[in-house]
Amino acid sequence: MESDALQVTLMEIFLKNSHQIQSTVSKIVQMCLFLIGCLLTALCVFIAIKCSTFHKNLRNIFIALIFVWFELFICRLLVFRFQHILANFDGDIDELDECGRIGNCSLSANWADSIFIAANLRYHYMYFVMFTPIAILSERISATILIHDYEKKRRSWIYVIILIAQTIFSVSFALITTSFRLTFVALIVCTGTIMIAAILIYILVEYINKKRLLKLEQDHRNTNYSLSIRYQLKENLKTLKLMRRFFLSIIGFIVVMALTNSIPVLLKFPESAILSIREYLDYLFHANPIILVPTAILTIESYRRFFLSRTRQLFGIRYESQRNNLNKLKLPANVNESDVYFEIFERQLYSKPSFRQIKSNSTSKLASIS
Repeated sequence: MESDALQVTLMEIFLKNSHQIQSTVSKIVQMCLFLIGCLLTALCVFIAIKCSTFHKNLRNIFIALIFVWFELFICRLLVFRFQHILANFDGDIDELDECGRIGNCSLSANWADSIFIAANLRYHYMYFVMFTPIAILSERISATILIHDYEKKRRSWIYVIILIAQTIFSVSFALITTSFRLTFVALIVCTGTIMIAAILIYILVEYINKKRLLKLEQDHRNTNYSLSIRYQLKENLKTLKLMRRFFLSIIGFIVVMALTNSIPVLLKFPESAILSIREYLDYLFHANPIILVPTAILTIESYRRFFLSRTRQLFGIRYESQRNNLNKLKLPANVNESDVYFEIFERQLYSKPSFRQIKSNSTSKLASIS
């Protein structure tokens, strides 16, 4: 029975959560979380656009990762619509079709159903995030191969190819999940395989860049290496270092999802407790910008500096103007004070006999010349 519970499909989990009619307070809490998430997402996109720390291709990959979160917002609105239909449904829930009842959906038959669209948006977001490490590594591989002039040229086609490939993979896996009854265990295996492949590629790319940088440091007189190549190697290593935290966060997310969904089943929790745990997990999943955006701002130094400078500018305009006014008021006093000090120094200088003798000799010479 436990193995059957672990072999439950992702669509069945999604449908069970969607069948839980939420209270008005719960909906208000979710909408507040979504509003905060929208503001933080817009803030992070604005900071990423304004900061030119990374190459535009890498920056665009990061912006796409942030911006795709709005799919979850649309997904939740469609789930609210589905719950509204269920609340006003006169018949028994068993009278619904298999897609709306047990998650047995197909693209040809259910492409216009709100719950099917919501599920595809949810899992497309999940797989898009999952493939983002591969996308970033692909961009860094391009930067490693084209290291001689990568920073000098835009090469937007690299980002376009990566985005198209990432979208194709995420859409395909989302349709497989919703239409071919992908199980939770299969998802964990698939995700683990993708992450292991990403880690191996990460180690290889980091090794190549470190080896090149070490060779550059040892043979710095070699004319084949320029300052731009040195900068690009350091930029690659810095980006890869930031990716370590991203890998850890993705792995932590997978572990939390796996434990949260499997442990209650293995411990034979009541069905109501399992549904409550999954509901709170959905809150965390949909409100991830509240966690991810501050983490990105704090961990990326250029983003943190830009955010702090704009915050000081926003809240310190009046203070700066008052301080400038005070400086303007103090300026005449400082000038007068310096004049007083100069006059005292001049009197002390003139009072010395040696200086008076030098001054009289110079005056007499000037008179004789004239």
